[in-house]
Amino acid sequence: MKSKDLNPREKEIMDLLWKSQDAMTSIEILEQLDPEKWTKLTVFRTINSLISKDFLVVNGFEQYNTQYARKFICAMTKEEYLAKRMKEDGMGIKSLSSIALAFMGNELPKDKKERKELIDDLQNIIDELKSDK
Repeated sequence: MKSKDLNPREKEIMDLLWKSQDAMTSIEILEQLDPEKWTKLTVFRTINSLISKDFLVVNGFEQYNTQYARKFICAMTKEEYLAKRMKEDGMGIKSLSSIALAFMGNELPKDKKERKELIDDLQNIIDELKSDK
């Protein structure tokens, strides 16, 4: 990846695509953005910037009127992006437990089902780390 940072416009489009379950065309993206802040040209330029930074990839085409529009998906999940950013900022695997504790803070799930899911996810990570030894 050429740049670790997303500018505010890039982040807005990435957040939209990270939340989407499907690939989207630039027109579909534009329809979900604030029309007072976005034009076809700014969406086009921002998408091209995200492609050049390896954040987006083309995932097929869709006919739109008499032309074909490219459909875009994220090249990485939001979690992968944030993990890459933390690594670039000097955080290593040894920081993982401290990061998890800091992240959770007072946000431990109150619901027993959510708490069990969190424990199961963490246990799976522990089991995977142990099996690699």
